[in-house]
Amino acid sequence: MERIESARQFGSLVKGFKKNNRPVQSNCFFVPGEVDDMAKRGALYWECSGEGLYFLVKEAECCRLYYYLKSGSMPVIGKQGQTVILDYVFKGNEEEALARAGCGVWQKRGFRPYKRYRRMECLRERFCPPPDQRQKQDAYPVEEMKPEDYPAVEALWKSSLDVYSTLLPEETEFAGYCQKGQVIGMRLADGTPGAVIMQIPKGHVCFLQHLVVSPAFRGLGMGRTLFCAANEAAFGQRGASKVNFWVDEANEHAISIYQKMGFVYDGTISSQFKLDEK
Repeated sequence: MERIESARQFGSLVKGFKKNNRPVQSNCFFVPGEVDDMAKRGALYWECSGEGLYFLVKEAECCRLYYYLKSGSMPVIGKQGQTVILDYVFKGNEEEALARAGCGVWQKRGFRPYKRYRRMECLRERFCPPPDQRQKQDAYPVEEMKPEDYPAVEALWKSSLDVYSTLLPEETEFAGYCQKGQVIGMRLADGTPGAVIMQIPKGHVCFLQHLVVSPAFRGLGMGRTLFCAANEAAFGQRGASKVNFWVDEANEHAISIYQKMGFVYDGTISSQFKLDEK
């Protein structure tokens, strides 16, 4: 496969393929900024074979596959030697959405349902922090993380998050987020990060990502306290009118906490499929 160098190259490939292969089925939802970010990291690759145009986002633990496939065609793509994830993001009827995207042909190739996430949202005027938030935050101060915290934060992420279904930032990306004050957390007594969350502003919306809590902090309400602090910063200093984040629909306990704070599902679903080629 060949590396993608820019969003312009990506768009040209997609435009040319669509022109010659209508109608097309796809699971791709990239915007130019995302493509440029992946291209700068050297993580995005492409291949055109048969009646399909394929894009791979290569990561340490797995690769994520996105495609444009001529309707009715079978995919033609070689083995990757690691776990491959297909991600379908949609609103509305899931069966219809997956059929439109051509998910069935990939299931015939061996992809199986893996994770299902729902996106939640909260408007500024609807946000309702718990009554003990101030006391909790006084006891466990929230601060911005530093680039040198990356090894500890990465270890915490990998111990708590599913590395196949969650795109984790690399060290240089992490440093960039830290420099913008977009990674906040709480420290353990020895100074190492004990709870972390990322807050990524995009226009009037702030996206929260990768909330993790060290075992030493669990059961004390630290995850809830940090989550609230991230929302308060988003609505306050960042001026967001809405906060979004993804949640594993199987995490019923966390969902109940989020709903008490004013969060609701916005109707967007991420349905992931996994092929283990290790």
